[in-house]
Amino acid sequence: MNLETLADIVLIVLLVGWLGYRQTTWRPVSPAKLWRTPLILAVLGVVNLARGDLAIGGLDVAVLVIELVLALGVGAWMGALAHFRPLEQRVTGRRGEGAVVESRTGWWGLALWAALLLVRVGIDVAATAMGAHGVTGAGVILLVFAANRAARNLVLGARLGHLPVGGARPPRITAR
Repeated sequence: MNLETLADIVLIVLLVGWLGYRQTTWRPVSPAKLWRTPLILAVLGVVNLARGDLAIGGLDVAVLVIELVLALGVGAWMGALAHFRPLEQRVTGRRGEGAVVESRTGWWGLALWAALLLVRVGIDVAATAMGAHGVTGAGVILLVFAANRAARNLVLGARLGHLPVGGARPPRITAR
């Protein structure tokens, strides 16, 4: 194990803990900030993949597609599970964007997050046994996390009426 691999492991463990924690805590929902985390994770994932020297084969691509579809599905499910509650006062960011509700997915969201991680590890173990080594890197993990967050945020935005997605239901807002 080299220093780069150790740094990747530390990064992923911190990211898993941070995103897991955010599932259970109430967070203001600012439409302007919804896409920040998925974008950062996707860029980091692509940069990480670009600096790697692993050969990507057909099996690697197939496994990546499976993992991305799974992450998108779980993310959409997490967005559908999210609970909303009104903020006592509007939270305004540095650029004037504001949030009037806060959201969390709670323990069910955390359970889905853990299930996604466990399934992803299982898929990687099976893929590695079949010779697909390109999907085990930190870059792919970051892309899977980005896809999960993007799908979650797409559903959250649709539920809040900020995105033009047909059939969106109004959010269920709970009292404090």
